[in-house]
Amino acid sequence: MNRKLLSSILFVLVSTFFFSSCSDDPVYEDPTVAVTTEAQEIFTYGESRDFPVNISGDYVASEVTVPSGWKAVLDGSILTVTAPAADDRNKENEGMITLMLEGHNDLDATAAFEVKAYHLITFEDVAEQYLAGPTAYGENLYNGDYSGYLDPVSNLFFHTTTEGYGFASGGIAISQWNDMTTAGYTNQCSVYFGDNNMKNGGFDHSRTFAVSYCPTFGSSGAYMYFRDDNEEHIIDHAYFTNNTYAVLSMENGDGFAKKFSYEDKDWFKLTITGVSASGETTGEVEVYLADFRSSDAGGILKEWKKVDLTPLGKVNRIDFSMSSSDGSGMWMNTPAYFCMDNVAVTL
Repeated sequence: MNRKLLSSILFVLVSTFFFSSCSDDPVYEDPTVAVTTEAQEIFTYGESRDFPVNISGDYVASEVTVPSGWKAVLDGSILTVTAPAADDRNKENEGMITLMLEGHNDLDATAAFEVKAYHLITFEDVAEQYLAGPTAYGENLYNGDYSGYLDPVSNLFFHTTTEGYGFASGGIAISQWNDMTTAGYTNQCSVYFGDNNMKNGGFDHSRTFAVSYCPTFGSSGAYMYFRDDNEEHIIDHAYFTNNTYAVLSMENGDGFAKKFSYEDKDWFKLTITGVSASGETTGEVEVYLADFRSSDAGGILKEWKKVDLTPLGKVNRIDFSMSSSDGSGMWMNTPAYFCMDNVAVTL
């Protein structure tokens, strides 16, 4: 090989190496991010939860945006979200949390999900003096000593009539009874759920729940209200089901009420009415505790049912009333009881 050709080859090789070394930029993979959540995550006030985060690719920086009062911290592959405290006056009860990764190539990656917070009244921390007893009849609901239960966080008061006929005039009492076999009014404080007489009849087999009697005559004492006359809040939802007295009456009939049937298209209904601070009705929600109106209806409700109460809007008071296919006018033969648990209040 002659000297001129060898010099040309060396020049090309050196030039190629030099220019390729100086002109090639680093290759970055565009980032992606995904957070393992439901479309909406529900929190109680002050609660913290961790969510797995899947990140791939290269990114320069990360940023998390949250509603007012919320906190969210990304640490490696975990996003920790903390709901605001109940007494945070600047909080937002719901909104979006967004995680954004800033990519090298002006291509960003985002993941977002909705969050919502409320105070949950489970009745599990209620003092013994507020529990119906000493039997499932609830003798203490008639002696004038039982004055209802006040939830200290939400200021929501579950009213029980203390004068006249006591609980027989209507009211809401807190109970742990779940005798599912004894028929009649002496078992009026039992929920029809859980393992018989094991005191696990509340929602999700908890111990404690509320039981209410709603007489259809006169002015019923079955209501709950915020103790401040001007206070209004949205009650997001609550869980409802039947008590034992009503279930066994509808299943078998008794000295006053008939046995429910699909042939007669029977039904038993709870009506929940919202009332504003000014005394105006804000809305109504109906819950069928028994439905035999069609062949594919569910019959008697024997599970805890979540009921959306947001259609009531902001309320100062909620009134409960009951109606049934077995009765006429103001009189209803079906035992006018229902059970309630896990009341979610937006503060």
